[in-house]
Amino acid sequence: MPDALVDHGSASPTRTAQASLRDPAIIAEPWAFYAALQAQGGVARDPDTGVWIVANYALIQDVLRDNEAFSAQVDRPSLRPGGLPARARAILDSTVVFTPTLVGADPPTHTRLRPLVNAVFSAHKVEALAPGIDAIVHDLLQAIGDHGACDFVRAFAAPLPLTVIADQLGLDRADIWLLKDWSDAFIQILGLMGDDDTLIAAAERQRDAIVFLLAEAERRRAAPNGSLLSDLANARTEEGGYLRDEELVSILVQLMVAGNETTTNTLSAGLLRLCLTPGLQESVRDGSDRALRTFVEEVLRAESPVQGHYRRALRDVEIGGAAIQAGDIVHLRYGAANRDPVMFPDPAQIDVARANAGQHMAFGGGIHFCVGAMLARKELFIAFRRCLARWDAIALDCPPEALQRVASAQHRGLVELPLRFTVRNQE
Repeated sequence: MPDALVDHGSASPTRTAQASLRDPAIIAEPWAFYAALQAQGGVARDPDTGVWIVANYALIQDVLRDNEAFSAQVDRPSLRPGGLPARARAILDSTVVFTPTLVGADPPTHTRLRPLVNAVFSAHKVEALAPGIDAIVHDLLQAIGDHGACDFVRAFAAPLPLTVIADQLGLDRADIWLLKDWSDAFIQILGLMGDDDTLIAAAERQRDAIVFLLAEAERRRAAPNGSLLSDLANARTEEGGYLRDEELVSILVQLMVAGNETTTNTLSAGLLRLCLTPGLQESVRDGSDRALRTFVEEVLRAESPVQGHYRRALRDVEIGGAAIQAGDIVHLRYGAANRDPVMFPDPAQIDVARANAGQHMAFGGGIHFCVGAMLARKELFIAFRRCLARWDAIALDCPPEALQRVASAQHRGLVELPLRFTVRNQE
């Protein structure tokens, strides 16, 4: 990677980053790139996609607060250089086409639809889910057994949130790997990576997911079962009708994808940190619940499973000295903000005593703050506590450089995480 990651004329409104968020080296280790962006103004244009990258915590906060100047409605797949392959676009257009609802919607649409899911993820509802989550964690650890080794992603980090979201949606637990395959397809479409064949295959799987969810919604209108999917399928709008299919599918897909990706990637990142940071296992295992909760927040902050979200400028505006024109796309790089040393001193370190750890942007911010944040935090807390209680001497079972990252310019996760350990508790 070049030393000068941003043009030295960074006071210019046309400053351009000298590496792209699509660069595999940046996907693998973006931290030096983020630091260079922050040191040279915090705003630069991605040379591949043309979007403006905003990397400073305070600047991102400014954008999140200004819903008059910035819209959340962005056709994210079209940002890939060359756009989606025509065949992939045709496949996606052959079924229900998404309409902006939660993450990608502006008021008043967002204001109308957000309450439909807010109540499901309230503090009271999430706390009521805790015993069920604990039981799933226990069963997964029992399935791993005392073999002393596993691929943590496949054996634990992926099936935990997949099972939780399947239960929430009222789907069969036997289908969790189908949900995972569909979720991966949506990530591939949104990640701005992949060749044409990969994206065409992802579009086919995305179409299959939409067909399945619509069919399931019809079943639940005929026979409601109290699940989240059933409640959404039977929800009535202010006009007295059901949600439109494109609204219903958009909400369900966001819950399905966000409901597992953030937790899976944070669990894997946390275990990797525990393996690579001397003394961290002991300090978290032997500390208080407060230390464990701070550890959860610190992993979310330092690793940022969702590296950012997009906004579209509705008028000419200035961000950090850069002249943004109406129609320009801005990428709020939460992963960079969470490593901003102005906000988080010594940002690369996991500090279980960090006072402001919970002020990270791993769940976004403003009116689009992740609706499932409390559920994700609960899953992470229970999972880390159980793993540390059961396993000792947790170690990485491959060279760190052999680990493979998910190919996405937006999501940060591990494909596999081989671990070895000793079992300290047979419970």
